[in-house]
Amino acid sequence: MGLTRDTTDEDLVDRARQGSQAAFNELVDRHTVAVYRMALGITGAHHEAEDIVQETFLKVFKNLDRFSSSKAQFKTWLLTIARNESINLFHALKRKAARFLGEPDYETEQSASVNGHLSTLLKNPEALLSDQQEFRRVDLAMKSLPERQRTALQLKSQEGLSYAEIAEIMGSSVSSVESLIFRARQKLLETLQSGS
Repeated sequence: MGLTRDTTDEDLVDRARQGSQAAFNELVDRHTVAVYRMALGITGAHHEAEDIVQETFLKVFKNLDRFSSSKAQFKTWLLTIARNESINLFHALKRKAARFLGEPDYETEQSASVNGHLSTLLKNPEALLSDQQEFRRVDLAMKSLPERQRTALQLKSQEGLSYAEIAEIMGSSVSSVESLIFRARQKLLETLQSGS
């Protein structure tokens, strides 16, 4: 039986356990963006987020036998691993950054510059500038949130996970997650309103 988009993650895990590289590749294809977004949200660095994606899927591959569909959905299990990898790297980056405070992220600036030139050709320059400024404001406001609030909000708004799934990923209670998301939204709104 071939792989389709209707094949569940759990079926893909079973096939990958039996040696199907195609099944594992499909899991990677389905979830790379979610893992990357989580890693980027925690570390704030593109290169490190890419490293975390690789490390996460390597760890998943090595530990497929430990996954139990009776305990969690595959995506929840995967994002728990991704979050742990991200936090570990984030703490290492914070120690490293303490020595280099204030240096701009050159790679991000260059990427934004190239994308900006392309977009300028496609739409009104004034609208582009306004969009870029708004994106920067929201991005900075998100980065100002404490890690747990930022992660919970990201899992809810970008990944569309339920409070129960987020609680499982974060090792927390549902009410704690609800509170984290409420406070994150409140702080985000206050930050954006004070900057306008």
